[in-house]
Amino acid sequence: MIKYYFALLGILCATTVITAQSKKEIELREQFWESQDSKKTVVDVPEKWKDESAVILYREENFEYTNNGKKMYNPSYFHQRVKLQDKASVENFSEFSFEKNRQVGAGFINFYQEETIIGIKIIKPNGEEVILDIDAETVTQDEENKVAIPNLEVGDIIDIFIYEDDYLRSFSGTHIYEPEEKVLSTNYPILYRKLDVTVENDYFLNMESYNGAPQIKEIETGKKSTRRFSLEASDIEKSDFPRWFYPLTELPALKFQVTFALKARNEAAASVFLSEKDAERKTGVTKEEIIEYYGDRFDIDSKSTVKDVVRYLEEKGITDKREQMVQGLYYIRHMSFNRFIELYIARDNQIRFYAVPCDKDYVILSENRFVNYMAGLAKQLGIDYDVIVATADYNGPIEDLLLRSNVSYGLRFNFADPLYFFNLSPHVQADFFPENLEGTKVYKMGVEKNRKLDEVTFDVLPVTTAEENKSVEKINIEFKDDFKTLNLRRNLKFTGHFKTKELTRRLFFGDFLDEEFEHYKTKHFYDCRKRQGKSDAGAQQKMEALMTSYKEEKEKDLEEVVSSNFEVKIKDYTYTVENSARYSNEALSINDSFTINDEFVKKAGPNFLIEVGKFIGGQIQIEDNEVDRNLGVYLNYAKTFEYEVEIAIPEGYEVVGLEKLQKNVSNDTGSFISNAKVEDAVLKYSTKKIYAKRTYTASEWSQMLPWLKAAYDFSQEKVMFKKT
Repeated sequence: MIKYYFALLGILCATTVITAQSKKEIELREQFWESQDSKKTVVDVPEKWKDESAVILYREENFEYTNNGKKMYNPSYFHQRVKLQDKASVENFSEFSFEKNRQVGAGFINFYQEETIIGIKIIKPNGEEVILDIDAETVTQDEENKVAIPNLEVGDIIDIFIYEDDYLRSFSGTHIYEPEEKVLSTNYPILYRKLDVTVENDYFLNMESYNGAPQIKEIETGKKSTRRFSLEASDIEKSDFPRWFYPLTELPALKFQVTFALKARNEAAASVFLSEKDAERKTGVTKEEIIEYYGDRFDIDSKSTVKDVVRYLEEKGITDKREQMVQGLYYIRHMSFNRFIELYIARDNQIRFYAVPCDKDYVILSENRFVNYMAGLAKQLGIDYDVIVATADYNGPIEDLLLRSNVSYGLRFNFADPLYFFNLSPHVQADFFPENLEGTKVYKMGVEKNRKLDEVTFDVLPVTTAEENKSVEKINIEFKDDFKTLNLRRNLKFTGHFKTKELTRRLFFGDFLDEEFEHYKTKHFYDCRKRQGKSDAGAQQKMEALMTSYKEEKEKDLEEVVSSNFEVKIKDYTYTVENSARYSNEALSINDSFTINDEFVKKAGPNFLIEVGKFIGGQIQIEDNEVDRNLGVYLNYAKTFEYEVEIAIPEGYEVVGLEKLQKNVSNDTGSFISNAKVEDAVLKYSTKKIYAKRTYTASEWSQMLPWLKAAYDFSQEKVMFKKT
């Protein structure tokens, strides 16, 4: 289902805009704007919301799923009526954006066509109604259409509908629609909200409300083969959606997904949690269904499939069981994932369409394939393991699991210090599974005789500490050209989740792939033979030229990242990877250097003010409207930031204001500590900022504020280099 967006309301819209004179649009205007339903025509705002910027008087969404056996029809609409009550809301609603015309498309499985009709009506305070000419007010820019809504004033009501009529033609008999997850509240209060989903036979519906949202009710349709489910809510107060917050974990919300499965074999092939019968509403997933679904997909790989990994471990003399799984993961990361990226690049750039590896050809892309393969390896190595089914913390608890797309499927290897493997990625680190799974309640399944899954129990995944996830920067700074130019040299070290993230950000694909080919003594696809032929030599030359251009783009991107971190334009950026540490838990180490001109230094007579706080990265500034909070705080992981800065003091100057760089604020939620001194004509200062936890209760927010403020205040500090 195509999603809509309207200004700040988060509604995405796409496809063909029909002219205002079409018969269909006239019918829709009557349906939405001439309704006898008093909820759709309300103009008055409750007294309690008189001071709100805007009030949504009415919001309705409707989704229908019907078919004739060959075509799947999915008409839908969005209808909203908003009262604008101040200048800010007038500005926010003065423009309507939608994606440029989406053409009819054809693929191997589905063929689809869509048309979208938009209507916008402005109701003035005196009752005058102005219907917008969408075509006349539309401007196309950067593949996006923008409709300006002119002459809006405080007190106006905007009444908008977006109707989409589309269909898919299924050649396979199976189609899984994109899931919908909606928080009921918005930045504005809502007087009345409604969402309907209608499904015919051959459609399976997963749909439920959460966190105190109204219950979903079935509405009589008068048709035996058609069922409608509806959620209605009224008097919904606005939500703030503060920083570090996952709305689906606390706010009233709704989730649904529709699956088309024409026959029983299509039901079996659908990779979703299905109800027993079509057109019924599935409201959750039981433990028994977890075993059934993943049991059908659990089929560990045979000894012959994993024998090359076992042989590699034997050749390397790795006998420790835990280290066998660690190095086995890294081996598979190269053999069955990363080196295939090179093959895709060769094909996509028409260098060699059928590029293949020099040796055994197997690729692991799906989670099912990964779990089965690693389970097969564990079996051959005699390692005990369990199967884990988890969901990221931002989806809500595992007990509320409804959507297959919200699941992470993996393995736990039962050592004294367990390992958790959930996926393959270019820089996956064995000891650090996806951060949003930390501390979550999960389903754990044992494996009976390496053949089938047995009893499901609950377990809780471990949580990394702030000491494990560290970002450490050592910065040396020198002044040039009478303080006009700063030369910076840095060493950056990253561990834990920081390391995984920064490996992706800072390592160039071609470099780390070359490192892997050397590490595992494997070869590029163009270098398989002892004597390279003309075709292979040509492919190598083209690949190397392409990689050179990619690396230049990567270096530009990195320079922009550093510029963004310092919020100034840097120059002469260079960097080297001192230690990628991709096969161990050592820190990723990067060295870089660059210059900054005419920034962070201000002349004050014969003296200079230095903004020393700018060298510890951007710090969080808590605004006045963020101080009071009644919602939980959700970070990605506990973490530590450390900075050690050394600034060479030019001859003939001394430092004044050193005491401002001494701070110490600490409690159970975290801390910010800084120290400073002058030694051997060098200003040396260090800072350490700790987020002690990855999640905090609303009541702990007030304890976080002091050290967050101390860190921000430090970032604004200056010292004087005084002429002696």
